[in-house]
Amino acid sequence: MANEHAIALQNRRDQARRTVLKGAKIVFNDRKSAIDCRVRDLSAEGARLDFSSPQLLPHAFDLHVGDGPARRCGLRWAHGARAGVRFLDEAEEAAVQVAVRRVAMPEQEW
Repeated sequence: MANEHAIALQNRRDQARRTVLKGAKIVFNDRKSAIDCRVRDLSAEGARLDFSSPQLLPHAFDLHVGDGPARRCGLRWAHGARAGVRFLDEAEEAAVQVAVRRVAMPEQEW
């Protein structure tokens, strides 16, 4: 019973994710920085990433999986060497950028 509860908590997403194990890379800082990772779970809306060690991740970045096209992602959560990301459309990307700028500037400049 406890195991069923744990599985239910792990799978409380709108979209089902399929388990994959693909090498990937997140690219950020105007393509000047990159971190290798593995895609563990994948859905139409996002992915779960594993890193070789805990990482400080940007709020938004490009995810390159294999030879496929890069996908723009927003960080949803990070815990230890794992992170969950959501694939962003243009409107969501703009909202993330506004939020990042607000965090970076003093409150009186809003």
